[in-house]
Amino acid sequence: MRLRSTLPPLLSLLAACNEPTATTTDSGTTGDGSTGPAPTTASPTTGPDTGGTTEGPSTTAATSTGADTTGPGDTTTGDTTDDTTGPASTGGTTDASTTAADTMAVDTTGGSSSGTGGEPFEPDLDALLLGLQGPARADYLGGGDGGLEHSTYWALTKDSDPYKKLPPDEQKKVDAIKASVLHSAALQPTSQTPGVEVTGTLSVEVDGVVRTQEIVLKVPTAYNGSLVVLGTPGTRSQWSSEGPIVPWLVTRGYAVVVGNKGMTNGGVDGNATMFNKQHPSQHWGAMMLDMSEWAGARLAAAYGEPVTATYAVGLSNGGYQVRRALELDRLRTLEGLPPLFSGGLDWAGVYWPDARVLDTDDDDQVSPAELAAGDHLIRTNEHAALTMGYAYDPQTQTTPANFAADPPYPGAQAAMQAAGFDPASAVIWGAYNTAFDGLKNLGLTQFKGVGYYNFTGYVFRAELMGHDAAQAAAYSCYTPPDDKPPPMYAWLAAQQDAGFTQADVPWALKNATTGEFAAPLISVHGDADGLNGLKAHALAYQSAVEQYGTPGLYRLFVIAHGGHIDTHSDGKALDFDFDGLVGEEGVADRFTIMQPYAERAFLYLVDWVENGAAPPASKTVPTDPKNDILDASKLSF
Repeated sequence: MRLRSTLPPLLSLLAACNEPTATTTDSGTTGDGSTGPAPTTASPTTGPDTGGTTEGPSTTAATSTGADTTGPGDTTTGDTTDDTTGPASTGGTTDASTTAADTMAVDTTGGSSSGTGGEPFEPDLDALLLGLQGPARADYLGGGDGGLEHSTYWALTKDSDPYKKLPPDEQKKVDAIKASVLHSAALQPTSQTPGVEVTGTLSVEVDGVVRTQEIVLKVPTAYNGSLVVLGTPGTRSQWSSEGPIVPWLVTRGYAVVVGNKGMTNGGVDGNATMFNKQHPSQHWGAMMLDMSEWAGARLAAAYGEPVTATYAVGLSNGGYQVRRALELDRLRTLEGLPPLFSGGLDWAGVYWPDARVLDTDDDDQVSPAELAAGDHLIRTNEHAALTMGYAYDPQTQTTPANFAADPPYPGAQAAMQAAGFDPASAVIWGAYNTAFDGLKNLGLTQFKGVGYYNFTGYVFRAELMGHDAAQAAAYSCYTPPDDKPPPMYAWLAAQQDAGFTQADVPWALKNATTGEFAAPLISVHGDADGLNGLKAHALAYQSAVEQYGTPGLYRLFVIAHGGHIDTHSDGKALDFDFDGLVGEEGVADRFTIMQPYAERAFLYLVDWVENGAAPPASKTVPTDPKNDILDASKLSF
């Protein structure tokens, strides 16, 4: 039985959004109110293992020693011109009739591992806790407790007895995991891999700058010796990839470490963090290096052998993290330091161009006009918002009739393509222009007509320009109490250079990706991605690699009919034609589920890194969206 989120359709939508989600906060900023409380901190043990059932997993707390908290330098500057490999899990599967609390067995030791050399080995699992603030450990046996995938948690509701029987830290995990439904319902996690899960806060200080993020490290009992450092989509928590990629990795024996990019520390809303005037996204790439260095050292200490290979993997903003991490890692190697990554997989990554790309007049400086014209998330999404129009403007393109046309939204085609969106993504343009509109019916009238385009443009503009909520009010995406259109539309129409000034340029360049890396990198991107347009984010990055990097180390696989996140490709969570009804348009057969293609690309990456078998050349991969292939092993590009 496939497990489904129990959230109402609109709240499920908000939880599913890959880019920043939207609920109001006291400061007037916005965020994912359903993210839940802060991840697990140090917690008392639940008592001795009696070998029977219990209300939660075995947990272990440890006082941080402060060791191993230093990491690689944040080398980014304002000018950047410069078949499966591991054993299968021994866990079984579950369905909605199995609950975590009623069937969970406890193992306080974490069990033995075969190690990387095939000999029986008893790992020192407490070594995994060092270097974190507030570390805690939970051991999962699989076969009823949900395993490292927490697969049984998807069926739980707050008012259910199984939920109430869970320890408080596990209840927090349920809340956080279910706050981000990014995977297709056809790929609901069911595996239950035994292993150990460590949570805590990792802080790294470099040159007086402290990078702090809350992290999760999962190590299967059948650990294969390799590590995946996972980037995080949107401005979400470290639990947001529990559906789309973590289960597939841990069943194959990979240790996985993932952080929240500092966005939701202490339970703070991730989007509110973007209004802190500190430009936190400039550190997102370096935070991947921090996790790689910490987790690699901890795994070596616990298992007695160095990590065999370390891979960077990420979706959307997590894909940006992958690109930037490999670029920063290359700079480390130029300084004589050993590389931290063996290769990377970027899934629908966000592109931020560097000065060489933006400087189109070759005068050795980037002007505000050049920044405004560049390919990046702010330009593309604000352009889309202006093109599609405020949903309640009489001239809006977002109407049922325009959705039903062939091609959809014919009057918006030229401008949307100029913004970097492929025509294949048109089916979702109206939905992404209005995705949060339904919140007005819950009393949140400021969301009238608000969607991803105006919301992401607003949040990332404020972050990139170092604005707080008060300063950003001039270009707010929210509908005011007088029911006039949001200020964003008139503000953008009146601005020279899209509102950017010369002072904004150096800040924008702190996010820049150069296309220069020294380890293999594979990108997968759907041509029907209506949020991170194919041309502006994938093809533009490929161009930078070809011009400035090492194209032989890079592959881009464009997945025909692939969307941004698979939840939306199911066609159930969004009002695609903006007629007030959600999910009745039958668009699922117009989208291809992306996850298996990302998984197959990862297998190509592993074979490339570990066996020297280069993957096929970059290409567009044809698909049949009416007959999704859900098993990566059945795919070949």
